[in-house]
Amino acid sequence: MEKRLHTLSCIVLAMLISLTTCLTPALASHPPDPIKDTDWDYSQQSSLAEIEAQFNLARANENTQNGCSLPPIQLPNQYKWDTMSDNEKALWLINDERRARNLELLDGTEDNVTEVARYYADYLMKTDTFDHLADGRSPWERLASAKAIHTCSDFLSVAENLAVFWSGTTFPLEQAVYMWLYADSGSNWGHRHTILWDAFNDNSGMTGSEGFLGIGRATGKHHGYPKAEIVVMNVFDPCSSWN
Repeated sequence: MEKRLHTLSCIVLAMLISLTTCLTPALASHPPDPIKDTDWDYSQQSSLAEIEAQFNLARANENTQNGCSLPPIQLPNQYKWDTMSDNEKALWLINDERRARNLELLDGTEDNVTEVARYYADYLMKTDTFDHLADGRSPWERLASAKAIHTCSDFLSVAENLAVFWSGTTFPLEQAVYMWLYADSGSNWGHRHTILWDAFNDNSGMTGSEGFLGIGRATGKHHGYPKAEIVVMNVFDPCSSWN
């Protein structure tokens, strides 16, 4: 069965910029986008080496397209990767992509954000829906439903990425992050902007890292496909008094 992927990103403003650098230009909130997609080459990956090769192909293509010099990605060994949670894997991938572009790293994962992402992944699977507003709330409203976030959150213009794989995949989390970054032209690169957003207020925690990540993933029947995977990514920017 042909594998199908659909993604959604919630973002206030998607600024499309074409410059010959991989650094964030002035007056922008993210690095420039690739000129075109680098499609995912595999259907059923069997090793982390294939994942690493795919990310490196995309980085090499972006270097060629944008005239920049992203270094190759070097993933942990297979054993270590297999012991990591979805949150840990997503944080590792996203921070490595941010580091390669000289962006501040996300400070880490956070239980309240993760709970919101997991709730929404389960909700979309159980209700057979796929939209940022499926439960009648926006991503920002869902995040604000957590008291700790509601009382200590700086406004961030990005909040959520969604992905669904309707015929299953061996690496849904890794493929979702990849698609959001390197095969997102159909969404005007909105998912990519969410991952590489540079406009966090560096006012909480250690200087040089800011913002929290949470990943939710649900597996089950969706839109008639019995082995679907839904991945939800949420981010938020804590206020200066976050504890």
